[in-house]
Amino acid sequence: MYNRRQNKLLKNIFKILSLLIFVIVLATIAKIFLPNFTKIDYRESVDLAQDEIGVNMQLDYIPMTNPPILQEGEIYLPIDFVKEYIDQYIYWDKEENKLTITNENNVIRMKTDELEYFVNNEPLELDLPIYNIDEIAYMPKLFLQDFYGLNFEYIEQTKILDIVKDDYKKASLKSNTRLRKGADKKSPFVEKLKKGDTVYFYENEQNGYTKIKTNNGYIGFVPKNLLENIEDINIQNNYENDYVAKAPWTASNGKINLVFDQMQNVVANSSESRRTYHDGVDVLVPTWFSFKDESGQIVNIADKGYVNWAHSNGYKVWGLLTDNFDKKISHSVLSSTENREYVIKQLLAYVSMYDLDGINIDFESVPTEDGNNFIQFLRELSPALRAEGAVLSVDVFVPKPWTAHYNRNEVGKIVDYVIVMGYDEYYAGSESAGSVASMSWSNTAIKDTLAEGVPKEKLILGIPFYCRLWTETLENGEIELSSKAYGMNGAYDFIEEKGGTFTFDSETEQNYGEAKEDNKTYRVWLEDEQSVSKRLDLVLEYDIAGAGAWKRGLEKEEIWPILKQKLKEE
Repeated sequence: MYNRRQNKLLKNIFKILSLLIFVIVLATIAKIFLPNFTKIDYRESVDLAQDEIGVNMQLDYIPMTNPPILQEGEIYLPIDFVKEYIDQYIYWDKEENKLTITNENNVIRMKTDELEYFVNNEPLELDLPIYNIDEIAYMPKLFLQDFYGLNFEYIEQTKILDIVKDDYKKASLKSNTRLRKGADKKSPFVEKLKKGDTVYFYENEQNGYTKIKTNNGYIGFVPKNLLENIEDINIQNNYENDYVAKAPWTASNGKINLVFDQMQNVVANSSESRRTYHDGVDVLVPTWFSFKDESGQIVNIADKGYVNWAHSNGYKVWGLLTDNFDKKISHSVLSSTENREYVIKQLLAYVSMYDLDGINIDFESVPTEDGNNFIQFLRELSPALRAEGAVLSVDVFVPKPWTAHYNRNEVGKIVDYVIVMGYDEYYAGSESAGSVASMSWSNTAIKDTLAEGVPKEKLILGIPFYCRLWTETLENGEIELSSKAYGMNGAYDFIEEKGGTFTFDSETEQNYGEAKEDNKTYRVWLEDEQSVSKRLDLVLEYDIAGAGAWKRGLEKEEIWPILKQKLKEE
């Protein structure tokens, strides 16, 4: 009796276990092979509040810190979105409530809450203003649509703004399906789609699924094999914000032969040395303009007679503007929309007043945090000068990590010529004596500047007409180092007078002079016919735009024929 009951109990346990195993197996099979039937709310899935306007860009949902706003029936998009997804160069000055848009030919300025805006200083009327809300500019969809040539569609039912700027594809569905959150049948779905529904997509297959957008603006995944009747949709985007125009002037007979002409005052313009003709020179760059103060007011020591003389001898004249080697002035001028505009208006007046052929920007003290402001200044200045047929050139350092904020790649897009200052390898404050510019330094100046994106047809190598005479004084067992800049003849004559000798230094590929006197040792790495010739060979080797020498008056007379011979076509 006991065994019979025990066997029955065991049979029941076995049946229960078998059923349990069967259920587990079925569940496992279902988990592996059956799709997920869980529906989720789309807005919750993208963390979009019920009253917020969502934005799709290029068939991607864009999460936004500052969502769009609806103002008097028009949708406004925040400046941070516009900058990231539409125009990386748009510039918002929250201190002055001004928005600036630049392209190759135009500078457009808008002020918040005003319908008047300016294109190259000419006033026009906006249909809708821009707004400043909590120090964020909001731009009307209507302006963005018209100016940038974008396709906007607002789906009121789902409160989603759809923006498309590139070509895409349209298709219809072969059968009913579900729009899934992820590219997997186990992913939850956000809505059911019917056979024949129209969807939009790019070629982006993932795990047999394609990412698509539906007519209500929802974005998700459907099996790729369900797409049929595929069509290409072409979008006309009429906006370009890159600078692609050629310089207003290029040397017609070989490479550019440019010389900086340092002026200390107005009277210097009339000196006989400033009115000496040198065959083969194309461009003179007089140091005429500097800042009076942090407002951007320019001190002007230009002279029309100098320009007339230069033009009569076939020279172009590019007036140089310096930032006075003053970081405070650079910051104040560059970070203010009003100050930048003031500087540009003055420069345009001087171009007209003196019949200048160009402007050279020599800002050597731009703070790291103002790198973007420096680029913005050039973007605003470039179209203004181009409209006047004037060249814009910019002086830049030999690339080093601490000058990365000058962003030579962007500078190379914007300006007509980039002059890399290929000198001061060893400078007044150096801890040891050395060459102002060894040949390897000049080679690096060209190679690294090209590597940072400056086109070779825009690059000019800055070469020194000067060298540095180093004095090592031995006092109490210690050496005190000092130096002084000399012209080519002056440095050579000094070593000669001290009874020194000259030898060729294979490391710098220059003639090296050394002399001793009492407790002093004098050293100099000469700039002469040989060094200039070697640098010009680099210009030809890399096939860059030309050479620019600092500065006129420090050269030997024998240098001028070398410049012409190397840079000009016979």
